[in-house]
Amino acid sequence: MIGLYLNQMVTWKQVIGNNGYQPVFADPINIRVRWESRRRMVRNKQGEEVISEARVFCLEAVQPGDVLEYGGREWPVIAVSETPGLDGKLLYREVAV
Repeated sequence: MIGLYLNQMVTWKQVIGNNGYQPVFADPINIRVRWESRRRMVRNKQGEEVISEARVFCLEAVQPGDVLEYGGREWPVIAVSETPGLDGKLLYREVAV
């Protein structure tokens, strides 16, 4: 159902490891999203309150630490929440960047 609203494309760089100095990313892929530029307070992986510049809705398994490329800029993923349907299956993910 949400698929109808995923009308924007971003490049997703998924973290697959760390070489001791910096994250190692998988080959970038394009995914469909709904991008909403809207500031809000979210908690990062460490539990700290930080400002998110946008929220992004998608179906892919985006995780904190990944990077989304949109509008000529790289946006690090701060937090991700999953929304299940009434049947318990995943409807969508809401990503804070």
